[in-house]
Amino acid sequence: MGGVGGSGTRVIAQMLIEAGVYMGDMLNEPKDNLWFTLLFRRPKWLSNASETKQLEFLEIFHKKMMNEKISFSEKFKVRTAEFEFIIEKYIRNKDWFSLPVKISKSIRSKGDFSDNKYWGWKEPNTHLYIQILAKKYPEMKYLFIMRNGLDMAFSDNKVQLRNFGRHFGIKGNSTADSLEFWIRANSKVIESGKEILGERFKILQMEKLCMNPKQETEILLKWAGIKYNDSLLEKIYSIPKLPSSTNRYKEFNLSVFSKEQLYALKQLGYNQ
Repeated sequence: MGGVGGSGTRVIAQMLIEAGVYMGDMLNEPKDNLWFTLLFRRPKWLSNASETKQLEFLEIFHKKMMNEKISFSEKFKVRTAEFEFIIEKYIRNKDWFSLPVKISKSIRSKGDFSDNKYWGWKEPNTHLYIQILAKKYPEMKYLFIMRNGLDMAFSDNKVQLRNFGRHFGIKGNSTADSLEFWIRANSKVIESGKEILGERFKILQMEKLCMNPKQETEILLKWAGIKYNDSLLEKIYSIPKLPSSTNRYKEFNLSVFSKEQLYALKQLGYNQ
């Protein structure tokens, strides 16, 4: 599961965890799988990583999720990811050094086996790897979370834009650049997801979920193949709430965006 940063993936992750989905043993507050973060949220590495290299790191991640033994050479690869995180200071707070070290150690250490019927993970940046994920997991299902690009453009959350904007040909960090990143990232993953996965690719709009939580939650659980009863359904659909920042774009001047951008926004399912 993924989405452009700030789209609401945290809420959906919490819902699926409550439904019994194992998402890893090292999650941060937004429920990101930090094992995947360390191995794959690396802009410098991604710009040069071949398909073979990406699959090698995905195999490490898979072994960790399945609690399988990681080889010495694979542990070395984990250390290279750790070093890149530290050198490039991908974490922009006081944990810039300690957290990569902690995550790396967790990946390289023996864990506890979790015999869960359902498993998966949430990390917003997974949308960048949907093609390689499909190669590793031919039968996988991918859930992509969307939220109004105008609301997200006026957000202070520019982590994905900063990390992967150049991956989409975007060099700036303005409000218009934020919307452009949203447009290009969403368009790319939707095109790839539908082409590669078909019905196993699902788009979930946060606004639609929050306006019709029971109906949308039931659709989600059925699509995911998760068994549920009325009690569990009620518990899960009570989680999503419409963010207070919904429609914040109405407080701003939209002339900072081009006509082409606003048209693309509409094509992706959102009107002004």
